[in-house]
Amino acid sequence: MGIYITPAGLKRKTLQEIRLELEQALKQAFGPSFETSVDSPNGQLISQMALALDSNWTLAQEVFSSRDPAQATGVALDWAAALSTIARKGALACEVRAMLYTDQATASIPAGSSAMRPRGNLEFNLDAAVTIDRTACDELLIIDDGSQKNTEYVFHFTFGDVTLNNATSQTNLERLAIAVSGAGVSAELTPRGLRVFRSEGSSVGITSSLPDDFEVWAGVEGDFTAASTGTQTCEVGELTVIPDAVSGWVAVYNYLTGVPGTDIESDEALRLRRAAVVRTIKARGTDPAIAAHLVADVTGVITAVVRSNRTMTTDAESRPAKSFESLVVGGDDQEVAQCIHDNQPSGIQSYGNTEVTIVDGNGDEQVIAFSRPQAKYLWVKVTYDLYDEELAPTDNEITAALLNWAENEYSMGKDVIPDRIKGGLYEGTTGIGPSTILVAVTDTAEGTPSYGSAVIPIAPTAYATLAAARITLGRTT
Repeated sequence: MGIYITPAGLKRKTLQEIRLELEQALKQAFGPSFETSVDSPNGQLISQMALALDSNWTLAQEVFSSRDPAQATGVALDWAAALSTIARKGALACEVRAMLYTDQATASIPAGSSAMRPRGNLEFNLDAAVTIDRTACDELLIIDDGSQKNTEYVFHFTFGDVTLNNATSQTNLERLAIAVSGAGVSAELTPRGLRVFRSEGSSVGITSSLPDDFEVWAGVEGDFTAASTGTQTCEVGELTVIPDAVSGWVAVYNYLTGVPGTDIESDEALRLRRAAVVRTIKARGTDPAIAAHLVADVTGVITAVVRSNRTMTTDAESRPAKSFESLVVGGDDQEVAQCIHDNQPSGIQSYGNTEVTIVDGNGDEQVIAFSRPQAKYLWVKVTYDLYDEELAPTDNEITAALLNWAENEYSMGKDVIPDRIKGGLYEGTTGIGPSTILVAVTDTAEGTPSYGSAVIPIAPTAYATLAAARITLGRTT
């Protein structure tokens, strides 16, 4: 160990010590009568020299401190974290899977084609080209253009002909849904029309000869990525606009919530994650270790929680005996499954609502199960008075404060407590006096909220999510 780097750390010289050393050195060189008082010309020169040398000591202190993950920032923190094999998470763009529709017999939608989320005019780009063929596609959307009752229509589906002759009070699409379901496919009535698809995911189709009075769109799924990174979301039914015309492409709609985007990981978040991962990353097979590896090793994983049932009977949350469930938000399914396989305990069954087949080191196929937590769509209604001794907030400022607070608050299984939301309201804004918070939770982003002031329980396998479109603000004064 050197003179200045000691077992206790960096032994830094103070400015006073530096000045005193300079005074002594000059007196030794020019004699004890050499004037070094602070107000003398020599003294002022000594002060400037001492300040310059003190800057070097400040640099040395910063370099020394930058090796400490608890003090390092920026690139220095990246290097410190890398020593623990941990890298800062980069900013990610929101990703969403959506259905692309054509009203033609076939259509090709090139990669890079744009779709837009109207909220905030967020642009998404199609990851890979999509080819749509009406005779073999992911789904058919049948639109009633004014068909008549007591008129026979024949649909020549590839899974068999279906005849519609409606003499009931039901709509033609309602009757067609029943007829199609009897042919062994699934049918779902939506405001856009009747969706026809196979539950197991195989294709459906219809011949080019269409019945009069009906329009049939063919749909194929495609993956979209937001054009910009950041904490953006795309909830069910938000990807609906085609800003630039593409031949044959008539509509787009997402039936699933997108994977949220993220900002680049902050210094504080990286510091906390490094500390948590260092404690558990060396282990494998335990609940905290599996979760830590998922967050550290899989790109796009925002959060992960692992819960196990070590008993010999099914537990209260339906996990089988001797099983574990990984609840994962974000990340590619295949990469998540591989990470779970690499870190799971031997001989214990994985459990969840998503199953992925991976190939192990022996070349054998293994089915890995994990769960994608269910989003519960939170609605918040705020009524408030102004506090005239502070600057009044704008609606955008209030909304941003609530969204930022909710992002940190609602982890998996976290109940919605209306009074806690006031914390985000008052911490993130100024100028708000007494307020009332009402909340509701729906299963879909398009649900109808029923507001109240009671606590709303959230299941351990679900999480509450808030969006600007579900925040209502009202001022009483």
